[in-house]
Amino acid sequence: MKKILIVLACLLLMTGCKDVKLDNGEAAVVTFKKGGISSSDLYAELKKLHGGEAVTNLIDMYLLNKDYPTDSEEEKYISQTLKTIRKNAKEAGTTTSMYIQMYYGLSSEEALESYLSLSHKKSLYTLDYAKENVSDKQINEYYKDHIYGDIEASHILITVDAKDDATDEEKTEAENKALATATNIIKELNEGADFAELAKKYSKDEATANNGGSLGKVNTGDLTDEALEALRKLEDGKYTTTPIKSSDGYHILFRTSMAEKPSLEDSKEKIIGIVAEEMSQESGYTATAMKALREKNEMKFVDTDLEKQFESLN
Repeated sequence: MKKILIVLACLLLMTGCKDVKLDNGEAAVVTFKKGGISSSDLYAELKKLHGGEAVTNLIDMYLLNKDYPTDSEEEKYISQTLKTIRKNAKEAGTTTSMYIQMYYGLSSEEALESYLSLSHKKSLYTLDYAKENVSDKQINEYYKDHIYGDIEASHILITVDAKDDATDEEKTEAENKALATATNIIKELNEGADFAELAKKYSKDEATANNGGSLGKVNTGDLTDEALEALRKLEDGKYTTTPIKSSDGYHILFRTSMAEKPSLEDSKEKIIGIVAEEMSQESGYTATAMKALREKNEMKFVDTDLEKQFESLN
């Protein structure tokens, strides 16, 4: 991307110097006592060095801007990313510019903003492209294997409290401590303790603890796969008799009720969104989506040299 911005800056420079001419009548970008460097000379050299990368990004931004103009969502994404980068740079004891150059290979915040803008637009289009290409087979299979009625449930979450820089021994100790705590809570339940009261006392899920661990009605995407699978296997009015491990920690789950499975028609939009999200994250899928966008817009090259460079990168 850094190379792209250099190219763009130079092209802008060329545009601004059209009123300065060399003896041969060409627009000048640099002059000497005798002669100079023309805009066409510069263009030819830049095209050889960075043309393929530059034209790819210019093409994609041109096409994406039509349907994905910069909006508040994109601005928020860029702003939050820059805020995080500034914070990380400060913690690393370096400048924001140095941090951006080190981790992104870009020369400035402005260059990074351009990079983030294009990345954001690509993500939006890739997801929309994936939604258009979710097949009936994928929808039917997902419906069969993953769609269930809403489950009204509660949980007690015990997190594994280990710092990121903890040693393996410290992490194992924290893991064992969390498991032991969850196991002891189940013992209390077996002895007749009230689930809601134990949730208020022990649960590390601040959003639900004060409400007795109530999760309300949950379904696919609301909890980890492990927690949802355990809830589906429970009977109404029962709790899990062993701690359920997930990326969040250890859960003790209680199922109040489970509704009937919704119809395929009622589930279709949700399924398409979930399956498309998974497709859009697959390696190489964005490249496939962008290729389709260019073909849809009947892209044709006039400059054969740039076309060869473009094709070598895409």
